[in-house]
Amino acid sequence: MTDQKAAFLFIDNTFVEKLDGVVRGVVPAKKVSHKPLIEKDRAWEEEWLIGGYVNVLYDEDEDIFKMWYGVSRRLSETRGESADGLAYAVSQDGIHWEKPVLNLVEDAGSKVNNLVFPLLRWGAGTGVMKDPIETDPAKRYKMLFMFQSGDMIFAGIVQPVCVAYSADGIHWNVPQRWLNPVIPQGSDTHLVAYWDAKIHRYVVYLRGRPNVRIICMAESDDFENWTPRKIIVAPDEHDPPQDFEFYGMSSLAFRGFRIGFLSVFHTLHEGWIARNRIEDWMPEWMNRMDIQLTCSKDGRIWHRAGNREPILECGPRGSHDSGSVYPSHSPFVRGDEIWVYHSCSNELHGEGTRYGEESRRGINLAKIEKDRLVCLKTEAQGVVTTVPLSIQPNALWINADATGGSIRVEIVDPFDRVVPGFAKEDCIPFSANEEEYRVQWKSDPQGAVGDQEGGLEEKMVSQARGGVKVKVYLDRARLFALYAS
Repeated sequence: MTDQKAAFLFIDNTFVEKLDGVVRGVVPAKKVSHKPLIEKDRAWEEEWLIGGYVNVLYDEDEDIFKMWYGVSRRLSETRGESADGLAYAVSQDGIHWEKPVLNLVEDAGSKVNNLVFPLLRWGAGTGVMKDPIETDPAKRYKMLFMFQSGDMIFAGIVQPVCVAYSADGIHWNVPQRWLNPVIPQGSDTHLVAYWDAKIHRYVVYLRGRPNVRIICMAESDDFENWTPRKIIVAPDEHDPPQDFEFYGMSSLAFRGFRIGFLSVFHTLHEGWIARNRIEDWMPEWMNRMDIQLTCSKDGRIWHRAGNREPILECGPRGSHDSGSVYPSHSPFVRGDEIWVYHSCSNELHGEGTRYGEESRRGINLAKIEKDRLVCLKTEAQGVVTTVPLSIQPNALWINADATGGSIRVEIVDPFDRVVPGFAKEDCIPFSANEEEYRVQWKSDPQGAVGDQEGGLEEKMVSQARGGVKVKVYLDRARLFALYAS
């Protein structure tokens, strides 16, 4: 983002003093295509299940998009008996992808494929990152991956976590056995690892033990020696019974926050479904997976965001993603947008398609418009009052959608007295949908708190925290952010 304005978002209560008749919510991310950007379309992919755990980054050094995505093939009809590998693709625009023939890894008797890592029995969750602080070129790209040896008992045993390194993201060096596994206690699902500049350590998201579907984190100074995992996101009394399975989470640094994309598996009794089947009378959400938001100021203490509404939803019946959407390793900012690549399928978790459609799996992209993660909204009238902010009242912008109603703004001092010239009645109503609209006033007021000489009261006000509060009057509208120069 290149905008130099100060941004005040409403992901949490940092900038909110009071809400009257207003609730939080999210706007679902917009998928760029009605079909996957990546599906099976090469001869060598015929026997693969494509679109497993997805890792995408835009490489600024090379000006290209890079993707590492999971593929698998069944070893037998036994539940969970499969081998998983890692394939590679590149793109100039992030939409149209190429699958280069790399001739590196043999599969089905041939190296004519785009594999960068072999298919390993019960492998899962491969997470790839490009390290922004690594000084050793041979370790610039880092990978955490899992697999089980043939003599492991599947039930109740999760895969140990191992490490690999690469100079280019294509040719991978797996350290000798003494270094692997780096987390013997193992995990399941996507291993999301990144360098956290705030805490100056590597972080990885893991399952709970023993393979409990909650979100834990471990930390490391060297990517090889990891602290014991601790719980950071778990279901609570505010979650409905069908939302107690948190499958995994990815995150990105964004405007002073870490924003988490939490994969929620909706089910009431997975074991019963595994032995039986989805039936017509069951609700549409049964055994689907979609994505909610979480947030953190320090990367360690996390909160749910957006009233727990999905930020990325499954598609409607008949669509390629009607069964599940699962976030990529690390959504990222591109221009003013957040790009969320995701694996998608019309299959339900652990099952086939609900209505007997032909199975489809792939990878797609959804975009979140500028700062439109969480909104403050009302279908009637309501008022948002901020905490005191360090702003100039006559240099204020809003990111809002008031196409079905209107928004007016008022500026008050820390004692809730209206600043002359900035009353609600002085504000020209806004009734549009704009990401950055400068608040307009009927006159051109110049006065502001603390500008005029006065007695003790004026001095106290001028030295108060921030200086002025913003009151936003919503009428059937949504407010996403405030900006000030």
